[in-house]
Amino acid sequence: MRKCSKRFLRLFFTMVVAHMPFYAVSHMTVSHAAEPPQAGSSKESAYQELERGGRLYVFASSERKAEFEKSGDIGKGIIKIGYGPDGKTVVFDSEDVIIEYESRQIRELLKKVNIAGYKELKKDGRLYVFTSPARLTDFEKSGELGKAVIKIGYGPHGETVVFDSDEAVKEYNNRHSKPIVTHLGSQDKAEK
Repeated sequence: MRKCSKRFLRLFFTMVVAHMPFYAVSHMTVSHAAEPPQAGSSKESAYQELERGGRLYVFASSERKAEFEKSGDIGKGIIKIGYGPDGKTVVFDSEDVIIEYESRQIRELLKKVNIAGYKELKKDGRLYVFTSPARLTDFEKSGELGKAVIKIGYGPHGETVVFDSDEAVKEYNNRHSKPIVTHLGSQDKAEK
């Protein structure tokens, strides 16, 4: 399990580094002729993005965004060349908003990578599906799962499938393009 985790972490960080372009950071006054905004703002906190003139402008302050929309001048900002989507230049209104921007980028990358600990095991004619690395480790040590979701005849060859959680059922269905079945016996929960 440790080898798998270390390999995954190396792979994950390699992917993150490979997708982050080199960038230049500059503290300076940036001004643009006023153009109509092309992108909206986020609903969370005061974080807002605005695309203008082929650049992405990111604001932590709605006041600074409003001033920029009126004048086309961001004042003092931080420029990162090639840092945005499709290699766009990103202009930040403060250092604090850089952290928020990077957090959002990482969350989006993680959604695409789907890092949930997913494992299928065959044992005694049954298929066991795990999304919890801790429950998988306990199962490998003891051979017991404890609380589980059991679906009789649900496997690819009609075998019984034992899931460690409802999330495991959802992930299994996604990976096997399986529709949700609600007939009697397919939604049984059991405790050992």
